Amino acid sequence: PRYFCGKVVPRLHHRGAPEKAARTTAVSIQRVIKSNSPRRGDVKSTVLDLRLRERRQRRSLQDSSDHSMLAILSTTPAVHSSAELYEPAAAVTAPYPTAGGVARRSTGGGGATRRRRGPWAVVPQAQPGPSVVLLYHIEKTGGSAVMKWLKRQTHAPSRLAAVYSYSQTSCFFALHADLFPGMEPRWRDKLCGGAAPLDWRSSKVAVEFHSYSKGFFLRSVLPALGALKRRYAEANGTVVAVTSIREPASHLLSKYRMWPPRTADRTHAVPLPAWLASGEAHSLQSRALLSERPALPGCEGLTEARARLGQFDLVGVTHCLRPLLAAIEERLGLPHDPARTGAALAAYHRPQHWGGAIGREASEWTASRLNATGRRLLGDATRCDESLYSDALRRQPPPLETKESVKTLCQPPAAAAQWRIWQSIPRAAENTTLMSEAIGSG
Repeated sequence: PRYFCGKVVPRLHHRGAPEKAARTTAVSIQRVIKSNSPRRGDVKSTVLDLRLRERRQRRSLQDSSDHSMLAILSTTPAVHSSAELYEPAAAVTAPYPTAGGVARRSTGGGGATRRRRGPWAVVPQAQPGPSVVLLYHIEKTGGSAVMKWLKRQTHAPSRLAAVYSYSQTSCFFALHADLFPGMEPRWRDKLCGGAAPLDWRSSKVAVEFHSYSKGFFLRSVLPALGALKRRYAEANGTVVAVTSIREPASHLLSKYRMWPPRTADRTHAVPLPAWLASGEAHSLQSRALLSERPALPGCEGLTEARARLGQFDLVGVTHCLRPLLAAIEERLGLPHDPARTGAALAAYHRPQHWGGAIGREASEWTASRLNATGRRLLGDATRCDESLYSDALRRQPPPLETKESVKTLCQPPAAAAQWRIWQSIPRAAENTTLMSEAIGSG
């Protein structure tokens, strides 16, 4: 239980009857507030606690793609001012239906599991022609932001019928069981959000391949991609394979801070220079396109990685995602919706480093802290990915024609820092020119 002003308020449980639990929590909170003095000073701390709790609940539900519970939370009266503390606010009805069902998946450590719902939303949609977006999400390249944007396309008026996360790829394979027999496709109503599979001939869907499911894409989807595209073309539809690439040095530093390697006794983070010297940090994005194979000496495998990148229909760069999202809309035959794009990118938030003492140790390592030897090691570790990033810069969709300048659209606050990292490492002249054109040298 939670305690507000000395009284017990039950937690909002996910299991059992969530609607009843949400209503019980809302009524209990109102009773706790009403039982206090009506003076503003006496309820100020309670208001802050409730606002903080609501914010944390919404963020947690968004990150877990639990849209059913998010709709329930929208019916819980929010505390906005002292005048609203004594009269229940009107319930708000969810503007679109949501998927039900509960599933469990492994989190990759110690057999632990966590609960997951069905796809972000399964809703009726009126756009003619089927389509599917295949998102190959390389870690720390902006794929989570793209997923946030895709999920917003299920908001009313809906433009996608379903968005399947990387733990729900079996739902997509079940739509085309004959093309993916090796995946043993099986539609599970609790995981996929319905008793029967969607009719792919009239549905626009998106599916994410991330973490362990990237191997599914490389081993099963890519070999059948031609047949899948022909199938959709015959139904007057389209298939769009999408990925994004990040500037190699900033990608390496971001991945180090997010998942710092640990010492043998698991009590400390391996210092960044030691990790760079070990070879484990070499060619991270090239290896991600090659099913996470171990680092190879030199740039072996780079040719294969560049060829694999060429198989994607759309390739974006992390510091400039808006043109990529607009290009996806164009491929799907959807009108550009800057409001959804702006809301999705503005609302995107996730921790950018590991927690605890190990996270603090890793976050202390920045590019500016590296000496000449450390910068040389950083250059060696990212040298093979430079060519991959150059290909992505050449292939990124053209900037949108808006009143805003291209620099404003494609240069985040961190771009200047990325440029300083880039300049501090020996680079090929061709890559330096592409980088300067992309984010500027100012």
